[in-house]
Amino acid sequence: MTELILIGAGVLVGIILCFNGYKLFRLCLAVVGGVLGYIGGTFIVKFAEAQGSPLSEIAKLCVTVVPAIILAIAAFALYMRALIALTALFCAYFVYTDYGQLFPGKGADKVLIPLLTGFVIGMILGVVVYFAQKWTICFFTAFVGARVIAWASATFLWNLLKANPYALYIQDNFLGTRVTDTPALTACFIIVAFTAAGFVVQLKSSKKK
Repeated sequence: MTELILIGAGVLVGIILCFNGYKLFRLCLAVVGGVLGYIGGTFIVKFAEAQGSPLSEIAKLCVTVVPAIILAIAAFALYMRALIALTALFCAYFVYTDYGQLFPGKGADKVLIPLLTGFVIGMILGVVVYFAQKWTICFFTAFVGARVIAWASATFLWNLLKANPYALYIQDNFLGTRVTDTPALTACFIIVAFTAAGFVVQLKSSKKK
């Protein structure tokens, strides 16, 4: 039940960002900043646990919540000045988590290569969004919203689909057998579909002003 509530909440937030991001762009940046702060905190928690130094529940809460609040406030206050950095960090995380398995390398290279690739792509996108404004803001917020929807629902949907041999066949042929047991292709379809839909809806709604 709790899992379904979290999925529903994530999908709702993603839909709001995806279809109303241009109107709520400053708030979107704050949300992205908060999410990135939370993700950074969870990385710290996992790293500490991997080193044999697990944190207490209170420490975990502080390490994850405090950076989320700080980055959310900073992103809202700095607004467009925070855009490029947030876009770079978001894309680095997105490429690493969703498509890291497709990159070559072992050990540290397996982590660094997708992170750096995503970071560079994010820097470029951030600069484009910063200077191009309306069209790219619509696209950026539609993409972020679609990514949130995929993050909330892709695993759940893939667990429903993977019992179907046709779903496994399609994923094997699109992404290869290395990612058969992940929801990568499901997430990809969700992101593409919602990004396109959100982009079109936002452009139409912004023209009415």
